[in-house]
Amino acid sequence: MRRLQIPREAYSTRMSATNRRDFLKGAAFLGTVASIPELEASTGSVPLLRVAVMSDIQGYPYPEDAGMRNLERALDVLAPLKPDVVVNDGDINDTGNDMDAVAYYKARCDARLGRLEHVSCMGNHEIGFIPKERQSIRTSAVCLREFNTIFGYSPDSWLVHRVIGGHDFIALSLSRIEGYTDEEIAALKSALDAAVARDAKRPIFVVTHYHPLETVNDSRSESQGGGLRRLLDCYPQVVSISGHTHNPLQDPRSIWQGTFTAVDSSTLCYGCISIEPPAANQISCLIPYGHEAVGFMLIEVYADRLVFRRFTARDRRELEPNRPWSVPWPHDASQTRYSFERRSAEEHPPQFVGDPEPTLWYDFGYVYLMFSAAEPKERVFGYRIELTEDGEGKAPASCFHLADYYRIPEHRQSRVVFKTPPGSLSAGRSYRCRIFPVGFFGREGRPTAWHFAVKAGYPCRADCPSCVQE
Repeated sequence: MRRLQIPREAYSTRMSATNRRDFLKGAAFLGTVASIPELEASTGSVPLLRVAVMSDIQGYPYPEDAGMRNLERALDVLAPLKPDVVVNDGDINDTGNDMDAVAYYKARCDARLGRLEHVSCMGNHEIGFIPKERQSIRTSAVCLREFNTIFGYSPDSWLVHRVIGGHDFIALSLSRIEGYTDEEIAALKSALDAAVARDAKRPIFVVTHYHPLETVNDSRSESQGGGLRRLLDCYPQVVSISGHTHNPLQDPRSIWQGTFTAVDSSTLCYGCISIEPPAANQISCLIPYGHEAVGFMLIEVYADRLVFRRFTARDRRELEPNRPWSVPWPHDASQTRYSFERRSAEEHPPQFVGDPEPTLWYDFGYVYLMFSAAEPKERVFGYRIELTEDGEGKAPASCFHLADYYRIPEHRQSRVVFKTPPGSLSAGRSYRCRIFPVGFFGREGRPTAWHFAVKAGYPCRADCPSCVQE
């Protein structure tokens, strides 16, 4: 096996000048929100266990790498919180060509958090994106042996089962991009049965890269066809931790409860949202300013509840520190406060406040609509924009614009800038427009209505060049 090369700086506990400045910017945050005594005071007792959760770094073993820079920001927050175990649900590496980024990640965690026990699994990036000429050498089994060696697991085991602080942690790595095999699902069942036999009352943490089907947001196409979901449906003790989709933790659909509990761990690389068809301001699933959507979690385990504390890595900020996700334990499927059905029924749709002042803006052959953002901004998933050309029998065209709820609050726009899709408007024509603010569970607020005309002779461009959605 090729020896993994870990840069010296991976084990250095010294911060670069840039990182030190970033850390000092977050000092006030760490001294208030992230201090352990205040967390204990806010929840009323000391946790039995603190679980750090990170995922989807998709990095390279260098401190300049975007994913590794976000890792350092996450460790800045997690180190004072003193977690007992570190969970990572895959895609630490960008490609399966080597495991150097995984080794670098483990070294940085050891340097900053101490040599804690890790419960980690491989994602699709750890076994994929390998050039064709190397695929016979870099097999998934080879990748697994290197990955497991870094974390001290049995070299050839796709499943890791640890009891830490009296709680069972089970991680299942991907052996193929298509998803988990029947044999792997059977092995997971055996591990779950053993965990239940050991203690049927405590939560069992199941760590996978792919989500169980139709649980958290963007889990509608579980790769293996639902085998993982069908298995976990039989175990109410399960807390599923998964990643892969890069969804922002500001999205309330990143936690789900039904027959069991599931959370999406988000990403330390770049943010995504899958909408079909994609929103007008997206490129595929990439979201604008996705570098601000990066996040991680700390799960506090108590005898009677689980508390999920969410953080953004970009500015080391806890999301809703006074309202963390809190799940009563043991799990009761009839009293699931985080079921989508319950929250959809209870959702108050966002609304425009006062006159949104819709405005037309011409710029280099493009036509933009501008209007004031609906409130509250953190509850606006996006805007459905309906355009109907004046004239008898004209059908409305509808498109979607993703809101910036996931951005650092002071960066959120007070005015929304919507670039109309190519071909949706023509010079010299007039249109009726309705703009609906949309909540996370689909409920729409009252629309603002507008009638406007596009300047005659304006050279409306038919192309829509792509750009990097950082």
